[in-house]
Amino acid sequence: MKYFVRSVKYMLFLCVLYVGLEWLMLEFAPDASIEGMTLGELLTARLSDTRGMMLIVAIVALAALYPLFGFMKSNIKGCSYERDAVRINNAMQVYGFKLIEEKGDVKIYGADTLLRRLTLMFEDRIEVRCVEDGIELKGMRRTVARITYQLQTYLHNSRFEK
Repeated sequence: MKYFVRSVKYMLFLCVLYVGLEWLMLEFAPDASIEGMTLGELLTARLSDTRGMMLIVAIVALAALYPLFGFMKSNIKGCSYERDAVRINNAMQVYGFKLIEEKGDVKIYGADTLLRRLTLMFEDRIEVRCVEDGIELKGMRRTVARITYQLQTYLHNSRFEK
């Protein structure tokens, strides 16, 4: 169910982006062929031919595959949540996340502002789980990758603190 919801969210995002781009072209492009058209007429004209159908298929395919490549898990070896809790929290705060929930050995971080949640399409949860040789971060690919890099930098720099 989560997979389907993520796909639908991403498809809606792509559709809004496409309609927004078409509106901008209609308002600001000095193209005589679309002058005097409404947004509805322009969208109907663009999506009714073969290229428009291919665009619709591409949007649906991309949205259907997005949950496969849009989310990831990242393992950070040599990191302990007890020992490095301050560094983990600092890395999360740099990218606008705060601790919102603890479930046993899983810490769940979420975006700290509504605007940040909107930009992440309400997929703003990052799970930090203790594993045998470190911690595991799970969430949206771009945020997990950024936080992983930041945390690894903090851990590397901690060797020089003493």
